[in-house]
Amino acid sequence: MTAPDGSGTRDDRPPWSTLHGAGAVPDALGRDVAGFVRDRIAHAPLGRTLPPSQMNPLLDGVITASGLGPDAAWRRFVDDVVPNTVALDSERYLAFIPVSPSAAGVWMEAAVGAATFSAESWLEAAGVVAAENQVLRWLADLFGMPASAGGCFMSGGSIGNLSALAVAREQMGDRRSVAVADTAHASVFNSLRMLGLTREPGYELIVVPTGDDGRFTGAALDAAVGDRHDVGLIVAAAGSTNAGVVDDLAGLADVAERLGAWLHVDGAYGAAAAMLPEMASVFDGIGRADSVIVDPHKWLFAPEGSCALLYRRPELAAEVHTQHGPYIDILHGDEPLWNPSDYGYQLTRRATGMPLWFALAVHGTDAHAAAIRRGVELTRLAAHRLASVSGVSLVMEPTLGVLLFRRAGWGRDEWGAWASRVLSDGIAFVAPSTWKGEPVGRLVFLHPRTPESVIDELAATLA
Repeated sequence: MTAPDGSGTRDDRPPWSTLHGAGAVPDALGRDVAGFVRDRIAHAPLGRTLPPSQMNPLLDGVITASGLGPDAAWRRFVDDVVPNTVALDSERYLAFIPVSPSAAGVWMEAAVGAATFSAESWLEAAGVVAAENQVLRWLADLFGMPASAGGCFMSGGSIGNLSALAVAREQMGDRRSVAVADTAHASVFNSLRMLGLTREPGYELIVVPTGDDGRFTGAALDAAVGDRHDVGLIVAAAGSTNAGVVDDLAGLADVAERLGAWLHVDGAYGAAAAMLPEMASVFDGIGRADSVIVDPHKWLFAPEGSCALLYRRPELAAEVHTQHGPYIDILHGDEPLWNPSDYGYQLTRRATGMPLWFALAVHGTDAHAAAIRRGVELTRLAAHRLASVSGVSLVMEPTLGVLLFRRAGWGRDEWGAWASRVLSDGIAFVAPSTWKGEPVGRLVFLHPRTPESVIDELAATLA
């Protein structure tokens, strides 16, 4: 059989030659993959989950010495992997924080994977870095941060928080206490632990209790710190992941300014809602933060695995994160160059800002804002509908796209059974949570194409 490049028979080629080049896979596989992407953009099935005892045997024999070949390997993906994976991009995924990437973002994600941009430095990826910086500048302007603000894209909010808090630690000086709310995201507590800010001698973590509304306020922080002046870092949320609560950012900024503390705002989920003029006041004070993160793969409709990290004074981040070594010092020439790897703990990095850049270029900012607004509207519709169900009550009125609610007489077991039932019935994927230690129901509306009928279907299961 003649090889695709006409250079003899396929059997004559060394095994490594099958990995690359025009003939590495048949054209039919490319068409299958492109068709899968188009179908997924059109509609993402909800999927399901299986226990390991059922799932693992389905993949027996996939990894072999000689390979299955493109057709058989693709069938294993389509038949065994995809249907047994819950789809974050499904219109019925209402758990955790969904991902609903725009069509343009999905195609650019594929292009980024094909191009393999080395996006850690200007030297290697001037075009990519410049495009990503356009998005970072747009976000900084949206939040009201100064012209000096800048940063980088990272792989997700957890590493964004870790990178920002590492910079904050270096600015704390003799102020060795950290103030966070009891509602802070798990990645914040984990980052503080990894950085030694919760367990090293001399450091103290002040966990400030929040009230029934879950909001971290300047007044509560003032009451917690009293007349002490050793607080060097304050962490706030612009849309808590569990409840969608936006903290008192302006009040916390006032306290941070008085104490000389670094203010970090975790806006991974909710900060994108600052795009809506009618909600801008909810985020008052975010532009005064020393560092902010927002995840485009959440409410900015980018593909999974992206975090925008911004600093008020990025030069402080460069002092912490710039890496040096014999083979990478060439990245830092005489002319100032913007290297994303200088601003976060990630050297090799995918160009995770490109899908959002392309989607903004294709669809515009108004379309993104309208999609965010739709999520808010669906959440308010759900709040009204569920509150009308006998035995159901809201934990609080929703601010963004997260809804917490109670069902009289239900505890952890009942909520778990409910979640399993609505998934098996194909209604939705949901994940109950807790609020102040109480098991509660939780829904998140992010996909703008989630049908309103889902709300009635869920309400019926609670009646």
